Amino acid sequence: MLNPNEKCAVFIDIDGTLIYDSFKISEENLSAIAKARAKGHMVFVNTGRSWGNIPKELRAQFDLDGVIAGSGAMITVGGETVYKNSIPQDIIARATDYFFNNPECWCVFEGLKTNYVIANAGYAIREGRQIELKSADDLSLFLPDEEIQVFAVGEKLPEDFKKKYEKELDFFEMSYYADCVAKGSNKAEGIKKVCEITGIKRENTVAIGDSNNDLAMLEYAGVSVAMKNSQPEILEFADYITESNADSGVAKAIEKLLLL
Repeated sequence: MLNPNEKCAVFIDIDGTLIYDSFKISEENLSAIAKARAKGHMVFVNTGRSWGNIPKELRAQFDLDGVIAGSGAMITVGGETVYKNSIPQDIIARATDYFFNNPECWCVFEGLKTNYVIANAGYAIREGRQIELKSADDLSLFLPDEEIQVFAVGEKLPEDFKKKYEKELDFFEMSYYADCVAKGSNKAEGIKKVCEITGIKRENTVAIGDSNNDLAMLEYAGVSVAMKNSQPEILEFADYITESNADSGVAKAIEKLLLL
């Protein structure tokens, strides 16, 4: 059972959870996070985005104890990188070939530095945050100095691709895209590793999320919190349902559970 009188850790998803309609964290959320840390608790972002896909303007607002990025592919604690599980480059090369030969799917490779896009199926490039790949050989120019932590595929992950890579990758399928990560990477494993490093008890962890790639951490954490705007199947796994991301539900959950 969560004991707010002991040291606890909160793990917060970004999209649909910490933020609403921009890359700006609400003042209410920031205030609750600061108060929790002032009481001695630790607060982490736990996101499906790779480190390079967390916008700089969002990173600038982080006054946290660490980040779990790429659904557990990279972990920082106290500003130091303590774990990485990037996707092997040979898998990236084969996946690049696959999606250039299957133009009904777009693909975004999310790296440590930035994003690399196969702009199929009418995908619109976001200026300044993505590099467009024009051929299957283009990504190889970046890979020696880059690490791909996750890649997103849309609108739907092809069944033949899943079957071909199910022993090498894990998949998190959302309504209009799917994330692909190195085998064994997920948000729950990220929490587990943070607990091993910090000595925080599993029962003193809180996970807050809204979508399918949050399911593992919601099941693992001592207390699971779903946003009111969560995908319907997520709600049944939550110990507590907070307000939506539009109404600073993260702050309300932290206040209820830790700021007693």
